[in-house]
Amino acid sequence: MEKQRCSSSRTALAWLLSRHSKCTGELPEDTMTTTLYPNLNQGRNSIEIVDSRNTPLGIMDYGDVTRQRLIHRTVAVLLRDSIGRFLLSFQAGSGWTFSSIAPVPAGLSCETCAINTLRKRWNLDTRIQPIGLYPPCVENQQSFVAVFEARLPTEMAAELTIELERHLLLDYDELKGLNTHFNDMLMPYMRIALQNGYIRP
Repeated sequence: MEKQRCSSSRTALAWLLSRHSKCTGELPEDTMTTTLYPNLNQGRNSIEIVDSRNTPLGIMDYGDVTRQRLIHRTVAVLLRDSIGRFLLSFQAGSGWTFSSIAPVPAGLSCETCAINTLRKRWNLDTRIQPIGLYPPCVENQQSFVAVFEARLPTEMAAELTIELERHLLLDYDELKGLNTHFNDMLMPYMRIALQNGYIRP
């Protein structure tokens, strides 16, 4: 069984490399709404801008924040299956990245945003484990990125391995190899996390 799983993982990686210049995928999932601010326009993707110490300064539309390169918050959720493989998702125009990644809506904590993202994107209600928080830089669009990890159910892992255009299950060595030899296939958020030790075996 172990050999079979490893073989499946290598097959997925080989397929990915063969599709290097042809990958297609989905746009990032929508951000969640919030009710903490009663007068906030819920039809907008409002997020909090923060200072260099991650202290909130105000609320702005997400598009305006990224255009002006203002510091804000993002959550990244990495799902792992029972044998430790990582689930990567593809985002069109950006590359392979965390299972889910999203800006933190105004009024929500990073942890609550991660839980909501798991429920909305993956229909999972499971425990999350904080991995780390890495600081703003040009590559991550000037955002504090809070990384969380959660368990990927075996049944879901089996289903997702069929969708090679959108999802990949890779072990740690394969993920490191992808970053070393084909890092242009990875979204900057993922590259930074790997290069700075936020993702571990």
